[in-house]
Amino acid sequence: MSSSGKPYCITKRGRYYYALFKLPSGEWSSARSTGETTKGKAEAWAINYIQAGIIVTKNSTFREYAENFFDWNGAWATDKRVRGLRVSQAHCKNSKTILVKHLFPLIGDKKLSTIDRAVIRNVRNDLFNQGYKGTTINKTLSTLRVILETALDESLIQYVPKIDRAAEKPNRKGILTVEEVRALFSTEWQSDPAYCHPPRELFMGYAGNLLSCSTGIRLGEVQALTVSDVHLDESYIHVRRSWDRLYGLKETTKTGIVRNIIIPRAVVDVLGRLIAINPEPGNPDSFVFFAEFKQGKPAEAPVFTKSLYTAMRHIGISEEDRRARKLSFHSHRYFFNSLMINAKVPLLKIQALTGHRTDRMSAHYYQNALEDLADIRAIQEGIFSSDDPPGSASH
Repeated sequence: MSSSGKPYCITKRGRYYYALFKLPSGEWSSARSTGETTKGKAEAWAINYIQAGIIVTKNSTFREYAENFFDWNGAWATDKRVRGLRVSQAHCKNSKTILVKHLFPLIGDKKLSTIDRAVIRNVRNDLFNQGYKGTTINKTLSTLRVILETALDESLIQYVPKIDRAAEKPNRKGILTVEEVRALFSTEWQSDPAYCHPPRELFMGYAGNLLSCSTGIRLGEVQALTVSDVHLDESYIHVRRSWDRLYGLKETTKTGIVRNIIIPRAVVDVLGRLIAINPEPGNPDSFVFFAEFKQGKPAEAPVFTKSLYTAMRHIGISEEDRRARKLSFHSHRYFFNSLMINAKVPLLKIQALTGHRTDRMSAHYYQNALEDLADIRAIQEGIFSSDDPPGSASH
């Protein structure tokens, strides 16, 4: 084995190349799989790994190994991107937060090689005793699994212990009734009057909420829609990207699923009017829901959420009731999903519309039965009628 003066050495085992790294002591680290089948790519992986600063020995603590594990330019995230696997800066940031907040205080000083099933069980139970819910505990355990699986690939541990998850109590979001939805989109969407300021129309918020409620698309997907994604003549939208508050436009949806969704005539009308007042109507890359004072940016989330809460108050849902029922912008997605299930639409078709990845997730969104209707477009048109849209004169 020769490194030719380099701080790493590349060796092949079967189909894949492995990397060894020169330690401060002058010794070589254990071999780590690069996941590459060509030497050039394996060397590039080794260089990135060194730059990430996570060269460790078998006696390293969990903290030493995982300190920079989820860095966006680190080896793990880079490897994901190189292989075309889904990973985002937000995911890396959230995973880093879990490390610092939950895992490091509990097992940061433990040797990586001593983390067994009993240690993991203690992590789960300690978090439970601290009052964390099952969802938070399981996210922490999933983060730990990712790290241990990588350590196994790098021959730093002999196996990944079995991880028993915590029980989860479904955290149901609220859902509006059909009557409430009809009332919501039949009322004038206007701000509350303030001192010296008369009510003003909330057309942008109205349009975004109507679109989400009638199609089930997420808020970030609403924000990311561009003029080229809206096909008014064919009455459908093309959902391919998402907007993130911290990281901007993401070239994928939350689940990585690109989909076309039909829209009712009422939505065709409001999107047409919205595009007509767009500052750049001829630019196919212009955001449909544009920010009025930030060129090249979409409208921010409060444009949609605050206008929704105002409209709810106008139809008799007080702020206290809204909070008690856990109603939010995301409730539109539950409403739409429930409509599709009650219409006897096959789950696979619902997944194609909503972008869910599993039957379990679609079933999770199901709430109390509404009506047993048969046709998607008939349901849309029946609830979101465009015959007499609210405030059509002012919109």
